[in-house]
Amino acid sequence: MRLSNAFSLGFLAFALVEATPVQNQTPLGPGEVVSVHDAPESQPGPRRLKGRFLHITDIHPDPFYLTGSDTGERCHRGKGDAGVLGAEASGCDTPFSLVNETFAWIKENLRDEIDFVIWTGDSARHDNDANIPRSDGQIFMLNRRITAGMIDVFGKPDNLGDDDPTNDLVVPIIPTLGNNDIFPHNIMTDGPNKITREFSDIWRNFIPQDQYHVFDKGAYFWTQVVPGTNGRTGLASKGGLSVISLNTIYFFGSNAAVDGCDIKGEPGYQQMEWLKIQLQLMRDIGMKAILIGHVPPAWTSTKQSWDETCWRKYVLWSKQYRDVIVGSIYGHMNLDHFMVHDSDELKPPHDDSKRKKKSKKKWSGRSAEEMVAHEMDASEFDEENPVYNVQNAESYLNSLREAFSYLPTPIGAVGKSDDDDESYDENQNADYSQKIGGRWGERYVLSIVGPSVIPNYFPTLRVIEYNITGLDDVNVVVGGSNAKPDDDYLNLLTKKDPSAPDPPSKTAPPGPAYSMQPFTFLGITQYFANLTRVNGRKKADNQHLELRDSTEDRKFRYELEYNTRTDKIYKLKDMTVKSYLKLAREIVDATHRGNKKKQGDKDKTKDIDDSAEWEDLEVEDGGEIDVEDDAEEERRKRGRKNKKRHHYKLKDRIWHTFVNRAFVGTIEGDELGS
Repeated sequence: MRLSNAFSLGFLAFALVEATPVQNQTPLGPGEVVSVHDAPESQPGPRRLKGRFLHITDIHPDPFYLTGSDTGERCHRGKGDAGVLGAEASGCDTPFSLVNETFAWIKENLRDEIDFVIWTGDSARHDNDANIPRSDGQIFMLNRRITAGMIDVFGKPDNLGDDDPTNDLVVPIIPTLGNNDIFPHNIMTDGPNKITREFSDIWRNFIPQDQYHVFDKGAYFWTQVVPGTNGRTGLASKGGLSVISLNTIYFFGSNAAVDGCDIKGEPGYQQMEWLKIQLQLMRDIGMKAILIGHVPPAWTSTKQSWDETCWRKYVLWSKQYRDVIVGSIYGHMNLDHFMVHDSDELKPPHDDSKRKKKSKKKWSGRSAEEMVAHEMDASEFDEENPVYNVQNAESYLNSLREAFSYLPTPIGAVGKSDDDDESYDENQNADYSQKIGGRWGERYVLSIVGPSVIPNYFPTLRVIEYNITGLDDVNVVVGGSNAKPDDDYLNLLTKKDPSAPDPPSKTAPPGPAYSMQPFTFLGITQYFANLTRVNGRKKADNQHLELRDSTEDRKFRYELEYNTRTDKIYKLKDMTVKSYLKLAREIVDATHRGNKKKQGDKDKTKDIDDSAEWEDLEVEDGGEIDVEDDAEEERRKRGRKNKKRHHYKLKDRIWHTFVNRAFVGTIEGDELGS
């Protein structure tokens, strides 16, 4: 009865070798979110490109959420401080009140400011309450409700109900399957199966009709979001941009129903072969592609999310098709961060023989009771369950920093001014350029992981800007890929050598992930909803939440967390691999950013947050002190201590910001061990 009552609640409704400069493209900034409250519901005319897209992930709606319940009971019962719009920094899922407010904010502020939507899965609640087990019917129903919310925001009412469901939207929406969108969670066999059939119906507005047969087989597909320069789409396109939605459940190390990506007949192997064919076709017509998925390819000393054979192929494919791939975007982990993969060695940037690996037991099918028991196995809770994950996340983030420490460092990086040109790569750092795969850093592959709507920390959305220089006359395309299985496609399917794909031609320029060109990612504008403020609470000195003054501002809104294009901490000039390699080095040691003072320069240490406890990082000097020289020795000792303190402040400055942003501001960077 509770389920039916909950569901009856109303739902609120060209590439160049030299970098190409970005022209006439204004990023969204603080206070610059444009309200479209008075905009017409339908927009029959073509939409000009804005050079932005929305990434939304891990909504995890929970129809059983109870306001005022106990967060220790998943906000399902008891008495506690579960807020009306969610319980921030808890293990509770998302109330539909927060889902509705989020969609309303997107509709009013972002709908007409973006070109497409990337939606990276997990649109059902976690199975974290033994008293309210999940079922496949409930999972499908929750996904239908979230899909209905997407269509309410981005739909064209005058087109709804016509013969072409993919023409019902003002912008393309590209979803991907999450590990909690299936039952039991993490477990999915090869298709066709109930999951692929059900989601082909749930997502009928999003999947190109000509790709239903592909989706039915494995729940992956691609769609074109920007047409070619000839105005056409699909294989007839010259250029353009597509989004490839991968089913990472077939790559996921926790999916015991499959066996990696090296065995023919395994769904992971088949998906990788399909991906290779699509990327080759796109290379042939000059099209670029964004890869998206739910579970990211984490591969560090403490965490390996994917089966190793799938991780290796993913990195190799990304390296070989670097002239096609613009970037890779994932969700699942709730943490705002990025990963750098080493394509030369096809193993983590460091060889750690103590790397922990989970044993994988083959899943042979179970009864409904056994599947529910499998869902409730608390030992498997990881990033999906923040009750267990703060310590795990600390270990993971430190392992990322460790991996970053093995990246090559250019000569002259220490003491280098932030505003200096990167000319040190050319002559004195020829060895460094060789180590990173040339001038553009093409040895490395970048994966971006976005934070979540679920308020495990604070609910978060992000808008990613991409370069549309030279695309002034191009419109957004909605309606499908037109990837017809013509003779060339069939020949490629039957004749393509199953060995590793070919790299770009030697005369090809660097790809869009490495040098500035059309579709290169420029920056992230990240928004968060401060539920501590909205719920009328504040963080006390003991880290517990206390009630605020009831007269304070408690209006719900997403507000700016940071914009990488104006951020004075990360100072990412763009989102190319080279820029992230620089940031990764500074996360390890920010003295690489430099403190070389010129005459007249102000002391950069004054800009550093002094709130952190630095004393535990200091190294005390021992030895006896001559009483006669006590004052002089004390001055020298203070000088040495101040110098060391200054060094550690610089070294960990970016790391603390990285940690703070990973947890969307709910945990300070200096709260984790270094």
